[in-house]
Amino acid sequence: MARQKAQKAQKASSKTPNAGPALAQRQRAASEQEAGSRQERNGEAGEVAIPQFFNTTFSAHRVSPLYIGAQPLDQARLDRLAHRLRDTLVGDVVRGVQIGLEATDTPMGQVGPLKAVNFRWFRAADVLGDKISEDWGEPSEERMKGLWVEMQHENAAYVALLLPGFSHPPKGSGTSTASLWNMGLDNPGMGEADRSQFLHLPLLLLRMPQPLKAVIGEWLSTTFDCRVTKLNLGTRTLVGLLEGWIQETGLPRADSGLVLTLAFNAPLTDKGREAVLDLDGDPDGDDEGGGEAAEPGLRTMEISISASDLRRFLRAGKALQKSNQATASTVSSTASWEHDDRERRRLAGPHTDDGWGWLKSKERPAYPLMEALANHLNHHMALNLFHPSVRVTQVSCGGFVLSQSRIKIVKAGDVTEALSRAAWMFVTLLAERVQSGGMPLVT
Repeated sequence: MARQKAQKAQKASSKTPNAGPALAQRQRAASEQEAGSRQERNGEAGEVAIPQFFNTTFSAHRVSPLYIGAQPLDQARLDRLAHRLRDTLVGDVVRGVQIGLEATDTPMGQVGPLKAVNFRWFRAADVLGDKISEDWGEPSEERMKGLWVEMQHENAAYVALLLPGFSHPPKGSGTSTASLWNMGLDNPGMGEADRSQFLHLPLLLLRMPQPLKAVIGEWLSTTFDCRVTKLNLGTRTLVGLLEGWIQETGLPRADSGLVLTLAFNAPLTDKGREAVLDLDGDPDGDDEGGGEAAEPGLRTMEISISASDLRRFLRAGKALQKSNQATASTVSSTASWEHDDRERRRLAGPHTDDGWGWLKSKERPAYPLMEALANHLNHHMALNLFHPSVRVTQVSCGGFVLSQSRIKIVKAGDVTEALSRAAWMFVTLLAERVQSGGMPLVT
C-alpha cells in the first residue's frame, strides 16, 4: 500500500515539471498575440498605420496650436483621448447632458454603431511619398509627424488628419512670415518649456458628415484649448496650386482636361436707376410689380479646356511672358481700380486672396496658363479675367479637385516621383496659407 502511494506521488511529480513549460509557452504565445494586436491597434505595424490620403475628398480646416501641457502626447495618452472621444460620440455625456448622436434620424445612425476610435501618429512621408523638393529644405523629423484620428463604424469609417506646417521661409529671408494665428509661439521671450507644451498641427482635413464635423471640432477645441475654423481658400491659393501642379507633374493626361469655375462679385443694380426704370412710377418699390432689388445677372461661369488645348494655352502663356505682354494685355490702364488699392478691395470683397492684386508684385511666380486664358477671354468674350470682381472658386483636372474648402488628390496607380513632389507642394502651399495671418475664415 505504501509502495503504491509512493508510485503515485512519483508520477504526479514527474508530470508537474512538464506542465510548467507548456503553460508558460501558452502564456507567452497569448502575450505575444496581445502585444501584436496592440501594436497593430496603435499603428506601428507597417501599412496599417498609413491613412488614406489620395482619392479621398477632404474638407479643409485650420487649427490654432494645441495645448498638450507638460505630459508628452505618447501612445498611452492617445489611447486615453480615444476613449474619451468614443464616450462623446456614443452619446454618454457632453457638457453634462445625455445625448444620442447615433439616432436613426441622423446620418451617423445610418452607418451602424461605433466600433472603435483610434488615435495614431504617422509620418507624412509615408502618405505623400519621400520626394520633397530641394527648394523646401529638409524638415526635421518632428515636423514630419501628423496625427490620425479614425472612427470605425459598422458600415463606414471616418477620419481626421492633423498635418504639421510644412511651410518654409523664402530664399534670402531668415524667418518665415509671422502669424497672429500662432498666438505668440514665435515670440523670442517664450521659453522652450512653454513652447514644448504646444503642438503645432495647423492643417486639419476631415472626411465625415457635417454633424460629426461639428462634434469633432468642438471636442478638439475643448480638449486642447484651441480654435478650429473652416478654411475659405481664395483665388490666389487656387491658381497657385494649379500652376504649381502643372510645373511638378506636367499637363493632365489625354483623357482629362481642366474645368475652372469663376464667380463674380458684381454689385447690384444702382437703386437710383431702379427707381427710374420702375414701370409703375413707385420710387419706394412697395408694390408687387416693381421696386425689388435686381440680382446680378451672372453668378458663376464654368470654363472647360480639353487636354489638347491646354498644351496650346500653356505655350501661348509662355510666349506672352517672354514678350512682356502678359497681364498688361488684359488690364486697362484707365481702370479706376488699377492704381487704387482701396477700390480694388471694395470690388474684390473681404477675402484677401481675391482681387488679383498680387499680379502687380515683381516677385510673384509665373502663371503662364492663367495669362493665356485671360488673353483668350479678353479677345473672344471681352471678359477681363483679372478684374477684381472676378474670382476662381473651383479647379478640377485629372490630378486633383480643389474648391474653396474641399480638396481631393487623384492617384491612378503607385505614388510616382512627380506625384509625390506635387502632393508635397499641394500640402505645403495649403499650410502656408493656413498660417498666414490675414487669411479669411468661414466660421
